[in-house]
Amino acid sequence: MKILLVSETYPPDTNGAAIAVERLAKAFAKKGHKVTVVGPAATFNDGIENLKNLKIFRVQSVSLHPIHPYFRAIFKPGLKKMMTKIIDEVKPDIIHINNHMSLGRTALTLGKERNIPVIGTNHFMPENLLEYFPKFMARSITKILWKDFLTVFNRVDFVTAPSNIAIKMIVDLGLKTPRKVISNGLDLKSFKKSKVDLNFYKKYKINPKIPIFLFVGRLEIDKNVDLILRALKIFLKKNDAQVVIVGKGNDELKFKKIAKDLDLGDKAIFTGRVSDEDLGSLYSIATIYIGSGTAELQGLAVMEAMAAGLPVLAVNAVALPELVENDFNGYLFELDESDLSKKMLKILSNKNITEMGKMSLKKIQAHDKNKIVSIFEKLYLEIIKKHKTKAIR
Repeated sequence: MKILLVSETYPPDTNGAAIAVERLAKAFAKKGHKVTVVGPAATFNDGIENLKNLKIFRVQSVSLHPIHPYFRAIFKPGLKKMMTKIIDEVKPDIIHINNHMSLGRTALTLGKERNIPVIGTNHFMPENLLEYFPKFMARSITKILWKDFLTVFNRVDFVTAPSNIAIKMIVDLGLKTPRKVISNGLDLKSFKKSKVDLNFYKKYKINPKIPIFLFVGRLEIDKNVDLILRALKIFLKKNDAQVVIVGKGNDELKFKKIAKDLDLGDKAIFTGRVSDEDLGSLYSIATIYIGSGTAELQGLAVMEAMAAGLPVLAVNAVALPELVENDFNGYLFELDESDLSKKMLKILSNKNITEMGKMSLKKIQAHDKNKIVSIFEKLYLEIIKKHKTKAIR
């Protein structure tokens, strides 16, 4: 197939949506499909990248800093003209949009004009953006953003979202389009546990003799890293452990100050952004993973931890209860440091903690990227066939 993937965010962006789209693009290309991606440039200049079976068009963008620490907005006079040229050159069998903003809505309009089927995947939650607006505007901003989302996604031919709650959320808001849950998926082999030598522990000043609670993600308010730090302070009154926090973000300095004010010392370790190799090693040495984000439509880092065979503590919010089951592969906790500290003690004292890790690995098998790509392939073919049948009629 000739597939056009359109996304308002794409690596080097490090958010879940960007990573999910890139994984899908590379997997399709590896299977021999002709894949074209349209995404943002990391600069004010357009660009083109050519890989085997994969071509990436980068559209000039502007940084939204300090409003947002890393997100870039498309700033392209003549965007429709550029997208028209790309679509007419590629002649895609199907267009897959992953956002409802300028790139997605432009691709949808042109797809409709050319009678090309368009599907959309929802990676969007207003909660990821509300930190950057005054609190009194939160309710109004949320309504506006969701209304804007529906104007686009109610016009596509089919909608996917990575979890049951992600589908339910948009249906409850007014989505009328046919839809299906399809996981973002991940390469399970990439997160398989490996042996790590003592020099790696020294590199990040991690103590190999005490349990390691691990968090990976954007260091921003919706990830609730402050909750983990406060829970650790309570936990340390009864047991010994350390929390390793991996990532960068707008609230990094705030979280570091909280750790200092709590006098956590070397029990709270901030690694910053790490390489893929080091990330795999961190998953390998961790004892337990903590997923504390309250705006997760699936939970990419939780899935990676499960692929590494880790038991998980996850906040009882949005999609995380679909990944973590009490007494099976971990525990759910409420958005409260006292409850989290109790669950930290409970999971460490559980004799079945090793079995919980095995259950994480078992549960994540359904999200293997090869299975997910096959599901998308089948869906694409069904939609293309249905679209052609309609056209004949």
